[in-house]
Amino acid sequence: MKINDVIRKYRKEKNMTQEEMANKLGVTAPAVNKWESGASLPDISLLAPIARLLGVSLDELLSYNEHLSDIEVKNIIKEIYAMFETESTDAVYQKIVEIVREYPNEEKLILQLTSILYGSSQVLGVKDREEYFTWIEKTFENLRLSEDEEIKNQATDWLYSFYISLERYEDAEDCLRYYSDINPEKKRKLATIYIGTGRYEEAYKTLEEVMFNDYQRLSVLMYEIFRLAVKTEDLKKAEKIIEKESALAELFEMGEYHKLAGKLEYAIARKDADKALPLIDSLLSNTDTLMDYMKSSLYEHMTFNENKPAMLDMMLNTQLTQYCNDDAYQFIRDSKGWEEFKAKWC
Repeated sequence: MKINDVIRKYRKEKNMTQEEMANKLGVTAPAVNKWESGASLPDISLLAPIARLLGVSLDELLSYNEHLSDIEVKNIIKEIYAMFETESTDAVYQKIVEIVREYPNEEKLILQLTSILYGSSQVLGVKDREEYFTWIEKTFENLRLSEDEEIKNQATDWLYSFYISLERYEDAEDCLRYYSDINPEKKRKLATIYIGTGRYEEAYKTLEEVMFNDYQRLSVLMYEIFRLAVKTEDLKKAEKIIEKESALAELFEMGEYHKLAGKLEYAIARKDADKALPLIDSLLSNTDTLMDYMKSSLYEHMTFNENKPAMLDMMLNTQLTQYCNDDAYQFIRDSKGWEEFKAKWC
């Protein structure tokens, strides 16, 4: 709240009229009215008496906040960008250092200012920008120790990029200690280090693993959306998603089985026996393509566990048991093509 709102709020809580407040402070009632309307501010000598009268601290009266508001941060950033148009980079640098010194606890602001300075220094000659690099590195290092997880992660990202740009790969790799092992960006960044240090085989393997994991993540995500669409009876959306999922399997060279699996799920969701039965037949016929990705050149540097025939046989038998006995597939068993299918597979 602004000071006028604070004065009005606490005066009313004290059940005090503007005239009563004015008499206690030795001012006129119109003066108090102007304070509360925001037309004027109390004289600085009256701040302590007003605070005592209202039973609040000076900080509360002045609405003091140890952190800058989002508007204040935005205005400072705007001022820095404007300076780049009229001032030298050195002048902007000195201004940024001054602001950081004035607001040492404003980590969000400091991160933005340091990032701006780093970005601008990238377009300068090496000789010119070296002057700022020590300060930039130290500031990012300090922010990486933040208790705010978001600030810490962003500072680590910037510091990693900073080291990569200087080809300081050992320092860049040290940054990766701050990433969670489940963070997909950790492997991708590690691959960049491998490339920079000439470890190309390791880079290939790492990037292929990231690509393979990304396919799995996207496929699972699409199936979740598909199931949601089916649950909400939005079959048009379900069909579109499953077509995209099938195309995704083809794009990532997962094999025929993966391309067909989703289409079968859609046919089952619609209880369309005429489409479901041929798809089941195709799936069973293509069980051996379940791990065709192992043959793809997209993943040639990766190591996979060998496909065991016994596992595929068990999977085939499990599927057949479901199709022949599970109530969910009764509509298929009632179709006219079932007996022929049964003679072939069951």
